[in-house]
Amino acid sequence: MKLLLERKPRTAAGAFVLKALFVCAAIFFAAESLWAQAEGAGPSLERVSAALAKNKVTRGNFVLERTAANKSRALKSSGEFVIASDYGIIWKTYKPIKSVQAAAKKFTVAETASGKRTKIDGSQNPVYLQMALLTSALWSGDLEAVQAAAEIKFRSDENSWALELFPKDKAVQMALEKILVEGSWKPAGAGQAQDFAAATSLCMRLKGGNAACYYMSGHKFDFSLTSAELSYFD
Repeated sequence: MKLLLERKPRTAAGAFVLKALFVCAAIFFAAESLWAQAEGAGPSLERVSAALAKNKVTRGNFVLERTAANKSRALKSSGEFVIASDYGIIWKTYKPIKSVQAAAKKFTVAETASGKRTKIDGSQNPVYLQMALLTSALWSGDLEAVQAAAEIKFRSDENSWALELFPKDKAVQMALEKILVEGSWKPAGAGQAQDFAAATSLCMRLKGGNAACYYMSGHKFDFSLTSAELSYFD
């Protein structure tokens, strides 16, 4: 004996309930997706700058690679760096030839292996002056000064960040195309009291295809410069 099952017509109320369930499910999964994106999102520029600014002085090691558009081989040198948010940057080169290059906000200082120093007005060395100005502003949390001097492109993820700075000054633009700063990131939490940010590379892309890239490691943090370091900024 064959049984025929009769399908009951869907009422308006039933259709409404079914539609509501689909809408609720869509909202739920959309919310879950957005929450996952927020959890995995990188830090803002403001947050990175604030983390950098917590350390008045950052020291470490560097390897400098200089590349030229017409040469395939990079020239390398290495030494130690000092970034002081209130003053500028010091690059102490030990290999292959000992020297020091300090970039303050209004001048640069070059020191030879014999200890002879030459102080140069910033207008004669706009690339290093721009590097010192932007780096000091970034490390002191003064993003208004950074935005006043350069156009900014920033990106980040869970573990890293990158900041491209395009100078606005016409004189600087003649020599410098952009400065690219890249670094590591670790947010507060899981036993870490505060956000941590450190720059791992600083590249100056010059006009004509030349570049100078500093790769930094072994970061150590302090609150003040030594008397010898301060003397470069007198």
